Amino acid sequence: MNDSLVDLPKTLQRFVNDNFSRTLPRINQLSSSLLDGTTKIQLELDDRTLIETVIIPERTRITLCISTQVGCGQRCSFCQTGRMGLVRQLQPFEIVGQFVLARQWSNDNQSRLGRFTSANSISNIVCMGMGEPLDNLDSLVNAISILSDRHGAQLAMRKIVVSTIGNPIALQKLLAVYPKIRIALSVHAVDSKRRAKIIPSERKWPLNESLKILADHRYLLVQYTLLHGVNDSLDEAQQLIKLLAPTKAKVNLIVYNPIRDGRFTATPVAQVKSFQHQLLTGGIRATVRYSKGSDIDAACGQLFA
Repeated sequence: MNDSLVDLPKTLQRFVNDNFSRTLPRINQLSSSLLDGTTKIQLELDDRTLIETVIIPERTRITLCISTQVGCGQRCSFCQTGRMGLVRQLQPFEIVGQFVLARQWSNDNQSRLGRFTSANSISNIVCMGMGEPLDNLDSLVNAISILSDRHGAQLAMRKIVVSTIGNPIALQKLLAVYPKIRIALSVHAVDSKRRAKIIPSERKWPLNESLKILADHRYLLVQYTLLHGVNDSLDEAQQLIKLLAPTKAKVNLIVYNPIRDGRFTATPVAQVKSFQHQLLTGGIRATVRYSKGSDIDAACGQLFA
């Protein structure tokens, strides 16, 4: 028991020790991309489990990609993290601790990051690291309250993105607390059977149920990873247009980042552009995201500890 807590009742001592920490995760390994400055930090937690968080310098800002679980239980077929399975949930202090440590590191390494960004510190957070955030809803909500509080990290809600494969019940609960939170919904296929092969939880939580909840959400981003020969045809693009027509969604087309099993391949650039053009022609806002940090296995779907 920590000496500073001995004057507290034992029940309160246990509560503090179980829910709070005055130490940060330990840096176990750090690697930086020479191509774009992306830095992946592998962190060791108090129980010696490992997670990864990624600092992404962009032209005018620095974004931090944080983890919400050790591993992930969703087992999406294109994601390396899903191959770990779920080890355990992260506590709120472990989620916030990633931000505190990463901010300290970025502030101490401005000369290194300055080659890639004009920003001085981390300004944006995306919950796109290891884990499905909505599977750890209570910790996520508490962590966001600290990160957005004026006595905490003071991040505006528009600077925080929660990425999810979709869970209607958890989505409703999250939006009830944070109606202006930005949601990045992983779609990756329109047809339910095809999507279930990529995202097994489609069988439990059909995409349409999440889209009904998010239809009028002003801060909806749809993530669509293009897998060559699987979901990148122009017919699939047309189906995506019909699916998203009732929403206010913007589509982020993600170029596939290879993982160790070699099951999928990336869609050729020309075909990516054709897919994007089809969406734009159909009235859907769409951008192409070439993920940073792929040379150090720090891009979307590549995290593994």
